[in-house]
Amino acid sequence: MTSEDKGRPKRSMSKQKSKEKLKCERIQTTDWVFLVKDELVSTSNEKESSQLNLLSLRHPRRDGSSLFLLSPDCKSIHEINSFNEKHRSWFIGSTVHSDGQIYMSTPVDPVFLVLPYLINAGNSKRFMSLDQIVCDEELPDCNQLLSCSGLEQLIHVADIKDIDDDLKVYRYNAEKTLSWLQTKTEAAADALKEKNVNISIGGSHSSMFIRSNKTEGPCREDFIAFAFGIISDYLPLDLETKLKDHLGIKEKQPVPKEEVAENEPPAKKAKTEDGVLEDYSLQYDLKKEKSKTKLTAAQKKLSKVDKSGMKSISSFFP
Repeated sequence: MTSEDKGRPKRSMSKQKSKEKLKCERIQTTDWVFLVKDELVSTSNEKESSQLNLLSLRHPRRDGSSLFLLSPDCKSIHEINSFNEKHRSWFIGSTVHSDGQIYMSTPVDPVFLVLPYLINAGNSKRFMSLDQIVCDEELPDCNQLLSCSGLEQLIHVADIKDIDDDLKVYRYNAEKTLSWLQTKTEAAADALKEKNVNISIGGSHSSMFIRSNKTEGPCREDFIAFAFGIISDYLPLDLETKLKDHLGIKEKQPVPKEEVAENEPPAKKAKTEDGVLEDYSLQYDLKKEKSKTKLTAAQKKLSKVDKSGMKSISSFFP
């Protein structure tokens, strides 16, 4: 066997190793890091515990598709939120996962997800069943919302009629909805106050937050405005505007410049020889104007020369 033949197996082995390495890298890029509720991964049935129902549903605020997780018992729905920063990695076992993004699941009231469909169906002013109302050709996963618990709360946003024991029909009610959202906002505000959540300018705050007094803590209206910002993240834009008017929340007014500067100390002044007060801030400019430029050695010698009887060079050019 020649030296060339001996080298061939080595090259094939190196190619095989490089393919295996590439395969491992591809597997690693499919890893996701999730923080989820226990109810999503633990059930009485071991087979169901390894299966998460990933749904693509229409987001009530953005009107586009978003990812949600449905619990194995199909009773609770959770929104998937992601947090990502540059130059972040995860150590998973003995490997390094270059994608440092983390996904978190937060429970969502299914009424918020059904509400946009209910509003659209309300334009016809007819009573319809839920399977007729929650219908989306682009996102067919929406029909799984009908199995979620909590849809009995639709009575607070719609008029309901019982046709028989197995059939109910619904029609959107705007007044009920605003009243229900007000209750939701006030409950969220009470929870924020009870848990002493920081809603000051320095911490996390809503764009609608209004600070009435710098020396006092946030008042009831401040917590309402903050809670409104949270609730409005799951409302269509038109409904958000109506709820803001219903709650009497005012837009944040810009602080006048005079009010910002009134607490600043006045500029210090110094007395001159004439007794006139002079601003310290102007001293630098005054000194700069009076400062003399430095002369070179030749210029100093020239300044000592007697110039009497000498004519200016410009006089030779009429």
